[in-house]
Amino acid sequence: MSEHQSKRKSAAVALAVLGVAGLTLATAAELNVRASNEVAIGADTFAQCDTDGVAVDYSYSKHGDIYAIDALTVTGIADTCTGEPIAVSLKGAQAVELLSTSGTVAGGTFTFDASELGINIETDLGEATVIIG
Repeated sequence: MSEHQSKRKSAAVALAVLGVAGLTLATAAELNVRASNEVAIGADTFAQCDTDGVAVDYSYSKHGDIYAIDALTVTGIADTCTGEPIAVSLKGAQAVELLSTSGTVAGGTFTFDASELGINIETDLGEATVIIG
């Protein structure tokens, strides 16, 4: 192999390494994860008045040594469900019920004040079940 070919091969390898490194950095810069909360809650919805499902979310703050749920909110409820009764339960990872509440749908949302329950968000919150109607 001539010296000229050896230099070209070295230059090609160097460019390939720089290209892979640049691609890795560019890809990592685009991997932004956006979640409303650090711990997600899955939801099962049972509602004849709402065919596209609902979203269950929560707000939290520091309560002593833990971060605990302040409020559990169900949003995205169809307008046709307004005035319907709603029941919401939240279970932990071991299927232990953490909260259970009921009320009436108003304006496409339902919010439950859970601040007194001390539900630690660092535990696996499991799944919420929402029944409307």
